[in-house]
Amino acid sequence: MAENTKTKALIKTYQMTRNLSNYYFSKLEGLDIKKQYEINGVKMNSAYWILAHLVWTEHFLIVEGIGGESMGIEWLNDFEFGSEPDKSENPPAIEEVKKQREDVHSKAIEILNNMTDEQMEAENNIEVEFGGSKSKMTVLMHAIRHEPMHIGQISLILKANGIRLT
Repeated sequence: MAENTKTKALIKTYQMTRNLSNYYFSKLEGLDIKKQYEINGVKMNSAYWILAHLVWTEHFLIVEGIGGESMGIEWLNDFEFGSEPDKSENPPAIEEVKKQREDVHSKAIEILNNMTDEQMEAENNIEVEFGGSKSKMTVLMHAIRHEPMHIGQISLILKANGIRLT
């Protein structure tokens, strides 16, 4: 029988990260989520861009990188790594971003739940290297560490608006 003990532990960690993200995003209610805050003359990413970027990230890393699939979401690449927040010509409505966030996450979890530890050691489908490894397992570990970085940005937006996280 194929083992997936490591993969299951990482899926649980991934889901815990997602739950934290959901909590932080829920605190944005009533704020202008497209506002770009400026620090020392540098415009930061808006909460809207961060949310859409996290949809792109999960799709790119998990759905494509591990699963080798695509969900055909037209606007995703407007929010890829290195994209400029104000350059999207036809940005999706926030409701669309939230819906796709749930759909992409469901697909990602489905893909991960069907992987064995041995399959996760195989090379990823996007030919990306993290920490000297191109394994699917490393891609999942990167996804786990990537999302909290952006949640830190959401935390600063919340703090700038006097919203406390309790």
